[in-house]
Amino acid sequence: MKKLIYTVLMAAGMYSSAHAQQDLTMSQQFFSRINKNPAGIGNVQDIDLFLLGKAQWLRTDYSPKSGVFNVQTHFKKINSGAGFSMNYEDIGVAKQMYAPKLVYDYCAKVNNRLLLTLGIAAGVQYSNFDPSQYTVDDQSEVGTSTFPDTRQTKVRPDFDFGMELVAPKFLIGASLTHLTENKTTTMVASRHCYVYGRYNIDLSQDFILAPALSLMHKNKTNVVELNATAFYQRHFWAGVTYHPDVMEKFSSNPVAITAGLEYSNFRFGYCFDFSLGKVSDYARSGHELLLSYSIKRKHQAAVEQDKFE
Repeated sequence: MKKLIYTVLMAAGMYSSAHAQQDLTMSQQFFSRINKNPAGIGNVQDIDLFLLGKAQWLRTDYSPKSGVFNVQTHFKKINSGAGFSMNYEDIGVAKQMYAPKLVYDYCAKVNNRLLLTLGIAAGVQYSNFDPSQYTVDDQSEVGTSTFPDTRQTKVRPDFDFGMELVAPKFLIGASLTHLTENKTTTMVASRHCYVYGRYNIDLSQDFILAPALSLMHKNKTNVVELNATAFYQRHFWAGVTYHPDVMEKFSSNPVAITAGLEYSNFRFGYCFDFSLGKVSDYARSGHELLLSYSIKRKHQAAVEQDKFE
């Protein structure tokens, strides 16, 4: 029992996220970032709906599952963006967390080619632990701090703040999430710090290479993500992400392979995630699916960011 809980929690810890203990792969999160950084709305004036789901550690019983649903748009007349974000985390051992938030950002033009956005988000963290959803092999565990014998819930206010600098060739962002939480518990996610950047390199008229680097810091967890994504005519992409926890002496070495396409107003993406570290003896793979749709608004076309930003 303890071994299983440790394994699943270790899996969750490797993916520490803005709204729970899991972090979705940054290679696809660049398409919609407001669940990690409320300044990520940008200045695209369509209504963008974004859904990202992940099932990981599939060889482990009660494996973690997570999802993100984002809706966002920009209002040119007031230089502002607004959105809604919902994170869902099923950590596997009878525990779920939901984090709905409203998002707002203000977009200021530094010059003709550089935008600065400042964003805030406000919502709640709702956690639920239901022991009836889990079959306990060792009954001596029931009723202890490791595995309570009654259903538990917790609701906490949740606030994020972030900023981004956006130019045609690069993107730099930083954010703090869960501003009011100092300590992570079983039911509450604590403060996270994100810093990330990406640069677009024109390889030819048809190909663009976008290398990216991000860092997530939470307490004693430091996850570095190195990503490179290639775009063909801005309609097809493929990439690879390496995101180890450097504080754990690289005992976990997850690698993610991503591919996707954009057709009409739709985006489809798939990511296969596998681990090369010690924990690969327990569970090696995860699958991530992306689906997004842009609803065209009636407006005078504005200068937009590249769609893959």
